[in-house]
Amino acid sequence: MKLRILLLNIYLLLFIFSTAASSANVMVQKVTTERTKEEVKAVGNAEAIHSVILFPAVGDRVTAVHFKPGNFVKEGDVLVELDSRRQKAALKQAEITLADTQRTLNRLSESHKKGAIPKSDLDDAKTLHALAEVALINAKTDLEDRTVLAPFDGVMGLTDVEKGDRITEQTAIATIDDTRSLYINFNAPESAVSILKNKGIVEVTPWQSSKAINAQVSYLDSRINPQTRTLRVKAKLENANEQFMPGMSFRINITMQGESYAVVPEAALMWGATGPYVWKSIDKKAKRIDVKIEQRLAGRLLVSGNLNENDILVVEGVQRLRENQTLTFANPSNLEE
Repeated sequence: MKLRILLLNIYLLLFIFSTAASSANVMVQKVTTERTKEEVKAVGNAEAIHSVILFPAVGDRVTAVHFKPGNFVKEGDVLVELDSRRQKAALKQAEITLADTQRTLNRLSESHKKGAIPKSDLDDAKTLHALAEVALINAKTDLEDRTVLAPFDGVMGLTDVEKGDRITEQTAIATIDDTRSLYINFNAPESAVSILKNKGIVEVTPWQSSKAINAQVSYLDSRINPQTRTLRVKAKLENANEQFMPGMSFRINITMQGESYAVVPEAALMWGATGPYVWKSIDKKAKRIDVKIEQRLAGRLLVSGNLNENDILVVEGVQRLRENQTLTFANPSNLEE
């Protein structure tokens, strides 16, 4: 009985030795590294980079409307005119008064040079001339206030104002938007602050489309909202073709890169009693390496453990490997530079 057990143990040791000594054909590749990626999603709303509601400086009767909704206007274009008959008359009177005080000033200046009048008379003439200049400026300003001009290049919105209407300073004439560029307003989590400061690019996708567009981060708020732990952000989106409008909503995608880890194909990962592990080759001997999965990506895993870039990783033929088993590479060309 003892002899039978002894022989059985000998046969078992010989089997294990022969198995360990036998070479295993495996597929290998060099270990590469990749950074983890975290995607932050948000919803943003578009606003024109310049946008105002136009109000008249004064109230009066509308004599002309020079735009239609949807028109593109240039900065300084006349949009609306109000009744300006009295202001034109006041401007003409101011011009006449100024010209008269100028003639009086010239005449008294010559008389003062000849000693015919005292200096006080000349000073009074200078004062009247200066007051006439101020009156002319006021008259010009009053006349200009009867005209509503475009403050910048932009597209006109809808209006209810028509010729003949009597409007006041509280009457909203129309909106004007510069839509050649848009701001996309959104709230980003505080974890994305560093990437927004350093990279400054976010992907925005209109809800009605699947095509992502890059937008440049223009402004970050000065503080994190303590209730929502988010930061207000403005990203600038070029809109030269004016395909997007203020008020449209966008999906925001921010990709953040983390630490670098070894890349392992899914087929190379094994599971044991202590968790996941892989095999790598050291001097063509199998070495088991325990790893921790850091991130799952399409067809590959990012893992941490004793794996360095350019280590030789066994990717196929891992099922029957044993520690220190001799390896034969079926694809040695994979290891060539």
